[in-house]
Amino acid sequence: MPSRIGLLGGECTGKSTLAVALGRALPACVVPEVLRETVDRLGRPPIHGEQAGIMAEQAAREQAMALACEHPWLVADPAPLMTAVYSLQYFADDSLVPAAVEQARDYDLIVWCDVDLPWAPDGTQRDGVGARDRTHEIVAALVRAELEPYGSTVIKVTGGLADRVAAVLAALA
Repeated sequence: MPSRIGLLGGECTGKSTLAVALGRALPACVVPEVLRETVDRLGRPPIHGEQAGIMAEQAAREQAMALACEHPWLVADPAPLMTAVYSLQYFADDSLVPAAVEQARDYDLIVWCDVDLPWAPDGTQRDGVGARDRTHEIVAALVRAELEPYGSTVIKVTGGLADRVAAVLAALA
């Protein structure tokens, strides 16, 4: 089984770009974002009742890829915890948080992508800087209350892609 890295961060914080770069640098298998696929397939953001299924599918794909991965690392883009964050943000529903936090505590490293990158539109995928900042606040609260106190290794990455990759590689050294 590969060691696992979970990515956290709001929209347009460089998670997917970082995941691809880490896939090359480590090397790692990369689990793509189920939420993005869902929005592309449906042509709209998910409704409240779809959140649990999206989170479960993200976790299931991660588990399946971990079993098949021939690289030493697996990168979850993003960790299923992000679905719970979005459920809190958009639907005021915290029911997914306990399971998502429990799963997140099992990562070898959690990489939290900062909001220092420029925001860019992406069709139906992104809601704007305000939404990204609110997501960032929710992630910060969960990291501080539910991950760091329980021994999870969380690093916050900033700067351009090269800086972010270097920070992750340094944390793994």
